[in-house]
Amino acid sequence: MTEWHGPRYWRNQSKDERTRLAEIPSSMEHARVHNYSGDASGVISWLEDFDKHRESGTGLLFSGKHGSGKSHLAVAALRVAIRSYRQTGRYITANDYVRAMDDERKNDGVLPDGYEEGNLIPYLRSVYDVVVLDDVDTIRQTGFAKREISDLFTSRTSRKLVTIVVCHDTIENLKDHVTLKFHSEVRAACIPVTLHTEDYRSAASGT
Repeated sequence: MTEWHGPRYWRNQSKDERTRLAEIPSSMEHARVHNYSGDASGVISWLEDFDKHRESGTGLLFSGKHGSGKSHLAVAALRVAIRSYRQTGRYITANDYVRAMDDERKNDGVLPDGYEEGNLIPYLRSVYDVVVLDDVDTIRQTGFAKREISDLFTSRTSRKLVTIVVCHDTIENLKDHVTLKFHSEVRAACIPVTLHTEDYRSAASGT
């Protein structure tokens, strides 16, 4: 059985180890707020008041066109929280979370050995200080997937844990893509950041 560790244990790891454990995709490992070519003022303001947002469990809700830099800024914010505010964190897509739930359900309530962290699901729900939940509106349109994503967010907000949500459609369409409850709770617990850059990737530079 995988050994359980609480938040204090993970916060006491080095910032490089906490960054590694966040599972930031290699394609975004150099994501920084300062190398985003569009308007990042909303994210900068959130980070400047991070202590207050951490206390209240207030996250961010990104929306915008494909290529506008939503995931880039979400990861950049996660990285600052981990490295500058000694937080624990994790990046995961909504579909990967649902897939992990499926694998756990099919394996008698235990994640298969292919997962580096056997306690991934409970850690996401109740331990990690900051979680980036990417692509929430591209999940499989099944009752199981919608329910599990909604329950994950509810579990985190009930503990005042910060969640950074990324959607690729309009915020209002979360009612249909996930659930009405999810839409309502996300709007209440996250500061909306709508990006208007057409494709920041063509102009982004530096690390």
